Amino acid sequence: MTQKNNNGRVCCQGKAYGFEKKLQVVSAYFDALRINNDSRPNIKSLSESLGVSRKFVRKIEEELITHGRVLQPSEILTNRDCPRGPGANTMDHLDQFVLLRLYLEEPSRSLSSYKQWLFYFTGTEISTSTISRFFLDSFPIKAGFRRPNLVPVDKFRPQNLQKAVEYVKVVSTLCPVRVKFGDEKSLKGADLFNRLVRRNPLTGEIPNITTNPDFRNTYAITGFCGINRNTNPMWFRIHNGTNTAEEFAKDIETAILMKFLLPGDILVLDNAPNHVGKENKVLEDWLWERFAIIILWLPTRAPEFNPIELVWNTMVQRMQAIPLHVLKSVNRDCVAYAAAMVLEKMSHDDIESFYKSCYPNWIN
Repeated sequence: MTQKNNNGRVCCQGKAYGFEKKLQVVSAYFDALRINNDSRPNIKSLSESLGVSRKFVRKIEEELITHGRVLQPSEILTNRDCPRGPGANTMDHLDQFVLLRLYLEEPSRSLSSYKQWLFYFTGTEISTSTISRFFLDSFPIKAGFRRPNLVPVDKFRPQNLQKAVEYVKVVSTLCPVRVKFGDEKSLKGADLFNRLVRRNPLTGEIPNITTNPDFRNTYAITGFCGINRNTNPMWFRIHNGTNTAEEFAKDIETAILMKFLLPGDILVLDNAPNHVGKENKVLEDWLWERFAIIILWLPTRAPEFNPIELVWNTMVQRMQAIPLHVLKSVNRDCVAYAAAMVLEKMSHDDIESFYKSCYPNWIN
């Protein structure tokens, strides 16, 4: 709403003058200061000539005295001594502390649970949306929901921790180019077709995804990865069903025949039954005596030390990015087709980035 001020100028009620107007006042203020031989100008005369209020001129004068210059609007907002941020007007420091304490107690807690327990402890009643904005906007990192890693409690047994320390010491002495990692993965159609769709904005319906008939088929992948630029970054085999110890041993032998695993390589594996049980009880001795390949066993419950776990995660993400019309053009085994297409395009740079994620100080 526009109106006339006391000096007969048109102004907009509730709207502050812009930065250009402040500079205009500063220029007139210093001109009056020179004319008055450095004596303070007449504030009333300045306000009348500029068509602004005396309060506005005094505000500019105060900024010049305090800061030696006029402030930008963003600086004024930052320096303003008033509560800011989500819940600033409804929560005090105690309320914020309680919310953080509730988070540390149970990171998967729902917003309604935060609301209920905050009221119980402090008597403050706020909306769930305010709590959500508190976690999303009040910290340098947005504390949104993410899918966590599931960590078995026996990972932290003293003997397992000791083995992990010993493993890291051994790996740090090895040449990364000679170290290759292997593992197996079970693959289902849900890994490929379980993707988000946008709700229909006109009807509100959620569209269905038409899948291939082998949607419920299960496939097994045996894979090995390495950063030796003289070999492929990956060797893998995909087949129906599940892996056995005998098939895993054959896959290792095939990787050797295909010149992926070379004499002098160190193959890092976990302690899965297929790797250490049944026919593979003598796998370690067999590889060393026949092919001069050393097996290094991962610590118990330590997938974070195996870069091929990141290969599998990346594979699923890239599979879900393949357009559905491409998948529907494949009559059978589209899941295996998509996995093979992604793994064949995995580069040395990809594998090296996975190595660096697992061992940040190992590779320069």
